[in-house]
Amino acid sequence: MKGLFPFFAVAAAMSAAPPALAEDGSGVFRPVGVWTVDYGDDYCRLIRTFSDGQREFGLALERLQPGTMVRLMMVGEVVRPLGAGPGNRGADSIGYAFAPAGASGNARYVVSETAEGAPFVSLDPVSLVAEPASDAAPAYDRATEQEIARGVTGLTLSEGLASPVRVETGSLGEPIEALQVCADNLLTAWGLDAEKHRTMTAPAVMHPNPRGVLPAGTIRYQERGTLGGGTNQVRLMIGTDGQVTGCAIHAPSLPESRNERICALATERASFEPARDSAGQPMASVWTGSPLDLGPPTSLARSGFGPGSSSLGPAFGLEPPPSLAPPLSGVPGR
Repeated sequence: MKGLFPFFAVAAAMSAAPPALAEDGSGVFRPVGVWTVDYGDDYCRLIRTFSDGQREFGLALERLQPGTMVRLMMVGEVVRPLGAGPGNRGADSIGYAFAPAGASGNARYVVSETAEGAPFVSLDPVSLVAEPASDAAPAYDRATEQEIARGVTGLTLSEGLASPVRVETGSLGEPIEALQVCADNLLTAWGLDAEKHRTMTAPAVMHPNPRGVLPAGTIRYQERGTLGGGTNQVRLMIGTDGQVTGCAIHAPSLPESRNERICALATERASFEPARDSAGQPMASVWTGSPLDLGPPTSLARSGFGPGSSSLGPAFGLEPPPSLAPPLSGVPGR
């Protein structure tokens, strides 16, 4: 299913209009070109370029399986996170808000470069749909997400940046619908029943493991900065009996040997309450999240993070920090 397909033309009036200025004097970024869908072997991406008349940057929304979460990826000089340090509140995350409808929140990020040397910022997890107050994992409602996406026409990135970035995306209704179709096709490619997933009543939920799926020391303390922003995602295939039947890593940032051990431990030590179909019967499904999600549930609950996000600490399979460890290289907040 791999390929790149453009499918949405930019409104002529939007493209030709001069860049508007926000209240703080910063430019508002408007579309250049069309939305493009990237059908990968293990991901789906919406890609588009935006400009304020002087600067351009690329924006991508990536999804690894059906669900409300996406990963935001930005390429260019426009999105500039604050460095960590005293007084830089929020520098470990970036605030986002979909407007005028849609969710808002903060998500951890990583900073890197493309193969061509362009600045790259990855933000994850991000959702258009506000999370329910209940602790129970809700079934994914495609119709609700499409309804909310139709009302979204803009995106603002603010907290944690040197200056806010405002983007006029246009309605995200049709782009998100295309992303949903692509993610359903991923299920079929993995041998899962996409139709059952469209009507399932409950997702697969990991059983508590008091000692954690990943024991302490599995991930080195110095590697913790590589696990934010949606990198090194662990994809587990879950059978009708709740056991792990397969494991793969998307966007690896850890050494191959470390990921092989993560998959071996997850296959051996993780178990799930299986997903349920429309009749309430167990069904084969998929779970995706950070290696740091494979820790004791009590710590996960305290962190306020869920699958696909990252929290740091020895309870999450991290090797305890050395007493005189040198500073980590790279950009804090990753």
